[in-house]
Amino acid sequence: MDETTDMGTPPLRDRISFLVHRINAHLLRITNPKLKIWGIDLTESRLLVSLLENGPLAAGDIVRIMALPQSTISHQLKRLEKRGYVRRTPGIHDSRVITAELTDSGRQVAIEGNALSQEVTDRLVSAIGREELEQLRAAMKRIDDALAPGAR
Repeated sequence: MDETTDMGTPPLRDRISFLVHRINAHLLRITNPKLKIWGIDLTESRLLVSLLENGPLAAGDIVRIMALPQSTISHQLKRLEKRGYVRRTPGIHDSRVITAELTDSGRQVAIEGNALSQEVTDRLVSAIGREELEQLRAAMKRIDDALAPGAR
């Protein structure tokens, strides 16, 4: 039955925001035990993979890519540096700008994190097929754009 509340809003279990929450909870459950081997969580793995894909990045660029607060990114970069996965250096022209880059061990962890992400993608393809997954990806990108700061 397709229940709705008095205002026409679907029940919580059918709302997009709640489904995104549940999917992320499932991703954490699946990935965190594997990432724990390297002493990182899913968000830190995503940050490392971003550095793997993009090369060295200024902290502000990481904030934009990850859509997380500056303080969160700063904390995570410090943790990753402490683990030996990231090297943080002040900018050449402005020492307030911190640039992060992978170390050799960080590159290896990022490669492993990327492989884990591919395993999850393979499960999604098995569940809904590649074509539907691509449609979902496109829709989610539009949702991300609609919810981004400054979007109307």
